[in-house]
Parts: sequence; structure tokens; C-alpha cells
Amino acid sequence: MAGSTSKSDRAQRAAAMQRKARSADRKRSALIWGSAAAVVVLIFALVWYAVASRPSLGAVQTFDDVGSEHVAEAVEYPQDPPAGGDHNQAWWNCGIYEEPVPAYHAVHSLEHGAVWLTYQPDLPQKQIDELTDLANQEFMLLSPGENQDSPVVATAWGVQLEVDTADDERLPLFITEYRQGPQTPEPGATCTGGTSVDLLPTR
Repeated sequence: MAGSTSKSDRAQRAAAMQRKARSADRKRSALIWGSAAAVVVLIFALVWYAVASRPSLGAVQTFDDVGSEHVAEAVEYPQDPPAGGDHNQAWWNCGIYEEPVPAYHAVHSLEHGAVWLTYQPDLPQKQIDELTDLANQEFMLLSPGENQDSPVVATAWGVQLEVDTADDERLPLFITEYRQGPQTPEPGATCTGGTSVDLLPTR
């Protein structure tokens, strides 16, 4: 009888240990899956925050059906600076200029995928320096704008962004989006080897 009781006790203890082990396994699994779910939620939250906090280009103006013919005379454009249109056969060499550049040459550079940054001549030098830093890369033009309404304008073929200051965080986004962007009529065409001299100086 005593042996039988002892066997029963051992069986009960073994069963209890198994139940305890299974319970511990369930708790570990729940902890692991809960931690994994928390990590996934955290990753999604960080991605959402990064996307939500990323500045938007927002007020980019688009210009459709602009001309693209090569012409031998000066061109009057509906915008200043222009965002496309008929232009001189010689493109303006990309680079940084301290004087206004002829629009009918610069538009040809836009056709090749350049972004043209222009600024009002009275813009503070510190802001001009910031624009110079932005323009210090390929397929970029920088020059004062003679008659533009906004302090700083970024222009690519068919698109334009007007901002108040050179440190506007939309400017580098515009450059990334539109420099040699999908709107470029002649992607891959060069922005050097053109002209840095007005070919119609008596206009």
C-alpha cells in the first residue's frame, strides 16, 4: 500500500512539474512574441514619424506644354525666371554666377536637366553663401534674378518653387527630385561645353 501511495505521489509530482514546465514555456513564448510585436510596432512608429516629419515640397508650380524650339532671337517668357520654352541653341554652362544670366541660354540648360537657383540681388550674403553651397554640384546653375518676385526661386524644366529664404528645407528636396529628374526633356545631355557668353548681347 505504501509503495502504491509513493508511486501515486511521484506521478502527481511529475504531472505537476510537467504542467509547471508547460506554463513556463507558454509564458516564455508569450514574452518572446510580445517583445517581437513591440519591436515591430516601434519600427512602424519610427518609419511613420520619419515620413510624417519629412518636409513636403508642397507649393511646386508646374508648367505644361512649354515650347522647346531652338530660336535665333531673344525670347520673352511668361515667368521670370522661366521654367521652359523656346531657347537659344547654345545652353549656358552650369556653374555659379554673380551676374544675371540670359534666360534664353539658361532655359536650354534646364532642358538638359539642370536646376537653376536664382535670388533677388539684395539677398543677404549669408544666404547667397548657402545657395552657393547647394549649387556646388553638377547640373546646377546659380545666379541673381533680375525681376523675380520671390527672394529665392528654384527652377527646373516645367517646375518651379518660390521660397523666402535660402535655408528653406524644400530647396534640397527640389534639387533631389528634379535635377536630371523625370521631367527632363533631354536626360543625359551635358551641361558643360555650351556658352558662358551671351550670344545675343545687343538684344
